[in-house]
Amino acid sequence: MNKRIRKLGTARSGQRGLGIKENQRARELYEEIFSEDSKAFVDYYFKVKASENEIYVVENADTDEILATLHLNPYPVILCGHKVNTAYIVAVATRADCRHQGMMASLLEISIQDLYQKESPFTWLMPAAEAIYRPFGFRFIYQKNQMVLYTKESSSHGERTSELICRPAKTDDLAELAVFADKMLPGIAKVYAIHDRDYFAQRMQELASESGHLVLFISGGSICGYFLASPKESEAWEIVVEKAHEAEAKAALLAWFREKECVQVKITAFPESWEEQGDCSHISAIMGRIVYLERFVQYLKTDQKRRWCVKLRDDLIAENNGI
Repeated sequence: MNKRIRKLGTARSGQRGLGIKENQRARELYEEIFSEDSKAFVDYYFKVKASENEIYVVENADTDEILATLHLNPYPVILCGHKVNTAYIVAVATRADCRHQGMMASLLEISIQDLYQKESPFTWLMPAAEAIYRPFGFRFIYQKNQMVLYTKESSSHGERTSELICRPAKTDDLAELAVFADKMLPGIAKVYAIHDRDYFAQRMQELASESGHLVLFISGGSICGYFLASPKESEAWEIVVEKAHEAEAKAALLAWFREKECVQVKITAFPESWEEQGDCSHISAIMGRIVYLERFVQYLKTDQKRRWCVKLRDDLIAENNGI
């Protein structure tokens, strides 16, 4: 079989690609490999994310069949106070009868090298297994806290107040929510995806495709926090709330799920102050890889002047090698 590697939307067999429309060609393999995703979610993904991302493929050069894919989803990120452009790697997939032929390795190598040409400081992914990505320079960079709470706690503890309420976000809320996130997130993390209005609008669409919600904590008529929720799966994640409201927010969240007839709720990425109130574990979740080393180190900060001597070997990007 003759194979070729390219990015959809680029020249093929002497012809110009079809750009964004051509990205839809990757849907068939996506649905075959990620069969657990609902049709509604896949519709959302290929309407919204595939309209802005870059999809690398291995094709059968004779039939144009797509044999393997890798998607780069763009995410502007704050890195130590600076806005940088990064790509989140998803949908790394190979057709079942074409595995163990090095296709995934080829796609990772060419996409990372292309990111280097764009001077992207780093890239990131959520691995199916750590061992798959370690040979390509990826290491875990983020752990999320996780625990299970029972909704009856919201009625038996005195933390619940009538002042704080939970309600699903509406489109009209997103501008205010973006301002809130811009105020809150720098105090929580040094590296995070920019949560602007467009970010929240996409999350609302994504959640809606799976019967989920972007839920707001409201106090005195103003937004004081938010979380992402799936009543169907009894899960809540990315729970961000003002420090002054953390205790009552936990009770309000549980009450919201109790109204959805959920007996227990699995929560992840929640305020640290909640960790002592349950059996909490920490799960390695996101792996990252430095891409353009010179750009990456320009953004690092320390509390005082420091100096290191580092010897670095990069098997994919020769320009990063050195001392």
